[in-house]
Amino acid sequence: MIDIARIDYWAANGASPFHRASVVSKFLFLLCVIAAAVVTGEPVPLAVVCAALVVLAALSGLPWMAIGLLSLYAAVFALLYAISLRGGMWTYALLLLKAITPAYAVGMLVASTPYPRIFSFLSTFLPEILAAGMFMTYRTLFILLDMMDNFGTAIRLRGGFSPGNIVKNGSNIAKGVGMLLVRAVERSQRLYAVMAVRGYNGSMAEKTVGTFGGSDWLPLGAGLGILALVLFWK
Repeated sequence: MIDIARIDYWAANGASPFHRASVVSKFLFLLCVIAAAVVTGEPVPLAVVCAALVVLAALSGLPWMAIGLLSLYAAVFALLYAISLRGGMWTYALLLLKAITPAYAVGMLVASTPYPRIFSFLSTFLPEILAAGMFMTYRTLFILLDMMDNFGTAIRLRGGFSPGNIVKNGSNIAKGVGMLLVRAVERSQRLYAVMAVRGYNGSMAEKTVGTFGGSDWLPLGAGLGILALVLFWK
């Protein structure tokens, strides 16, 4: 399980051109990747784009394998949707790549940009309550994932999971989910209390759009190149 502290460390301590690029250029890079995933109707060009993102992340010094693991969360939901369509293998591959490719680009953005800069940029365009909600969701998501991982380990060690015993497993899992919901509420209240003590009064940190710099050529060039590749392939 990749915790939020490790992601924050990658974002704050990297020195690659991708880290030095402005938030604006990296968001434009992300929009280009999303647009490429939307307009393409074949899995092959998306597979090329996804491979290019992995190479770009590796050359930029980003944790490309860890980002790939994070992007697999999107593949789970895409797979469920793909199965409901009852299509062929090409349909499954296309839907999976449409989910994984933008998710990988989001992982590159998060792993190379400290989250205060991300939410400061978003709060420039979004309503304050929406930006604050996204910030709280970002923090809470990884906390809940870590809690779920610990819960799964604990229930196995204590004999709470018995293969083949659906009634017992269902009862223990239901109790565990209830406990996680209570702990999630407690964590959210504690996080809000900490933010209030540190001066949070309903407004995020300073709002800034940022300017382009010399290192912006990498995300901008990569994003435009990916979009041009998909459009040319189409």
